[in-house]
Parts: sequence; structure tokens; C-alpha cells
Amino acid sequence: MMTPMPNAEMTEFWSTRGGDQWVAERDRYDALLAPCGRRLLDAAGPARGELVLDVGCGNGAATLEVARRVGPEGQAVGIDLSPAMLATARARAAEAGVAATFVEGDVQVADLGGPYDAVVSRFGVMFFDDPEAAFANIAGALRSGGRLVFVCWQEMLSNEWLAVPAAAIVCHVGVPELPEPGAPGPFAFADPARVEVILRSAGLTDVTIEAASDQLVMGADPDDVVAFLARDEIGRRTLEGKEPDAIASALAAAREALRPFSSADGVALGSAYWVVSARRG
Repeated sequence: MMTPMPNAEMTEFWSTRGGDQWVAERDRYDALLAPCGRRLLDAAGPARGELVLDVGCGNGAATLEVARRVGPEGQAVGIDLSPAMLATARARAAEAGVAATFVEGDVQVADLGGPYDAVVSRFGVMFFDDPEAAFANIAGALRSGGRLVFVCWQEMLSNEWLAVPAAAIVCHVGVPELPEPGAPGPFAFADPARVEVILRSAGLTDVTIEAASDQLVMGADPDDVVAFLARDEIGRRTLEGKEPDAIASALAAAREALRPFSSADGVALGSAYWVVSARRG
């Protein structure tokens, strides 16, 4: 009997439509998440000459910034499940003249190399079906005293960028089936107590979890943001199979809900996330 591939559902998703969506919207996602990325790297403090791994590197924005900070004496490595995003990351690195290495792999089971001075992740660690295995593998790839720093979303209702349009949409199409708490997905690490238990079980110490918030610019105007949300996976799943009239009403309601957040600088909504740090003893 064949052994099931670990994280098969997430591997399939990020290797296909998930990765394709993030490539198509790469500039929007990078602009949207830029404040969170700055907090991540300021907390991690990658220094010149260090070896740093970026987990769930996606299109490579954080990895390239790490490469700039560690300089030619150091090394930045990005790992992800998505071939499409990794191809984009490599092309970006070549275009920018930045030395970074990108590898395809599942952090739960891959040989991560190292030992690393630091491991970072910008919203890339919430998709493991076995987070205990993933973080044990990450801990094993850190040098003694090496640090892990990542950002992950707090609960959905604390994040205006999703809660505001979602509340308007579900009034017309109903509430979609929600994953079990802690299931792989954007909000898998919303519970900080669970995160701490996982990290300590992996042998990591000095665990700190700090709340952070930023205004995230979702798009140019409400029409632009609603069109984007309808293409995004969460929106697609919410609207899938619904009657056209209900979908039209839902999207119109979302536009109206977003108007108070719109200005000449775009549509900006609040975010809430955790900045998580730990060390290998």
C-alpha cells in the first residue's frame, strides 16, 4: 500500500489554482502585505553574512529583502510548494540582480539544509496538516541559538480586510462551510496558546507572541477590491454555486460596505496578526 503524501491537499492547491492566483496578483499581494513584511524582518533582524530560510516564500518578496540585508557574504533561501510562484521568485531575483536560492518542497518532510541563523515566514506557516512535524523540522535546521520569526493572522473577525466585505456578502449568499479550528488555512494559528504549545513541543524556547496591526491597502477603489475578492480563493468558495442574482447582490453589498474605507490613496482596512519569535536552545 502506498503511503499517503503528507499535506497532499495543500500541495495540490498551491501547485495549481492557489499558486496561479498569487502569481496573477503578485504585485497586489506584495503591496498589501508590505507593512507586515517590514515588521517581520525588523523582528527577525537578518544581518550581513547570515544564512536565512524563508518558509512559504511565495513570489519571493520577503526572500529578496532578506538577501539584500544579508549581502553577498550571506545566503537567502526560499522554500515553497508552488512551482509557479517559485518561477516568479527566481525571475524577480534575476531581474533585481539579487542572489537568492529558491527550492520546491514541503517543510514537513523536506531536507531544509542549514544550519540557519534564522528562519522567517510571512504568512507561510499556517498551511501544514502536521504543524508539529513541520516545526520540528524547522527547529532541526536552525543552528544552536538560531531564531525563528513568523507572522500569522489573528482570528478572522479581528481582520477588517476580510470581515467587512465578508459580512456584507454572506447576507446574500449564506455562510460557507468553515474549517475546523486549527485546520490548515489562513487562520490556523489564530490561537496563540496553540502556537506556543506547538513551538515548545518542537524544542524551541524563548517563545514570544506579540499582537500587531496595520492598515492594509486592498486596492484602488471598492470596485477594484470587490473584483479581487471574487477571484481570491475565499471569495470564490463563498460564491461558488450561488444564483447569479444572489452573487450580484452580494458583490454590490460588499462595494457599499467598503466605501467608508475608501480614499484617494485606495481602500484601506485594518489587520490583526501575531508576530511570533522563538529560538533553538
